[in-house]
Amino acid sequence: MNILPSFILKRIYQKGSLKKTKEGVSFKLRNILGPGIVTGINFIKINDEKYSSSVIKIIKSGAATVAEQISSKNPLIFKLNEDITCVIQDCLELQQGLNNIMVELISKDVGKVNVTVSDVI
Repeated sequence: MNILPSFILKRIYQKGSLKKTKEGVSFKLRNILGPGIVTGINFIKINDEKYSSSVIKIIKSGAATVAEQISSKNPLIFKLNEDITCVIQDCLELQQGLNNIMVELISKDVGKVNVTVSDVI
């Protein structure tokens, strides 16, 4: 069970950051909740297409990590007010207008977390 209400989790998503890139699709998250430790990113779903951690790249402080490399032994430390960019390689599912995004991750502190937001391109 998620101990963080969804309306609070949605606030980490930076509205207007969703865009097509030469690699696929990217968007940004900003940690406004407090220091956290991510021990896994299960998937990102955009509209009806689910993308596994093997095609998700996390960019933090200029360094890129493939999401499948994030684990309890190799966690992603997410500091307060720190930004990360999520890149979904070869994502073709982005459409003009409203897009629905769901990120499922594992936090050391709270377990499985689902962040569901919508953004317009």
